[in-house]
Amino acid sequence: MANQQYKYQFSGNGFNLLPTLILGLLFLLGLFFIARFVFNILMYLAPVLLIITLFLDHKVVVNYGKWIGKILQENPLLGTGLILLTFFGFPVVSLFLFGKAMIKKKVKEVHQQMEQKMEGMYTDYEEVESEEAEWVELPPPPIAKKRKSSGEGVNHYDDLFNE
Repeated sequence: MANQQYKYQFSGNGFNLLPTLILGLLFLLGLFFIARFVFNILMYLAPVLLIITLFLDHKVVVNYGKWIGKILQENPLLGTGLILLTFFGFPVVSLFLFGKAMIKKKVKEVHQQMEQKMEGMYTDYEEVESEEAEWVELPPPPIAKKRKSSGEGVNHYDDLFNE
């Protein structure tokens, strides 16, 4: 019994593989059409996004150009590839730069809010020059009559200040 070999037998038919492959290909085809639709929309929005990015923070675009220039000097082949990817992937690059500018803007706003919270909010004021007023001497207040300490409706608190 120790020498007995155990065999694994495939008990399914080979036709289950075909519907799985067809569904997988249909899924990938659907993803392709969705990606193409999104890319077409981005093609039309890319110039607008780039202009908005320049208004939000022009340094994002400048720094991206400097980064590509630095890579072009260090490795010309990789730099040329990045320039080509930037040219052909302009919609994606403009969306990336727009997102980076928005994130930098939000971080700056949160930083300013934290500074205001830590330091306190300053209020605007204007110094007004005034002339020295003549001080008028007021007569001393009249001495109040003492109330009866017994009886209803008597306020004992007021009696503490009248002597």
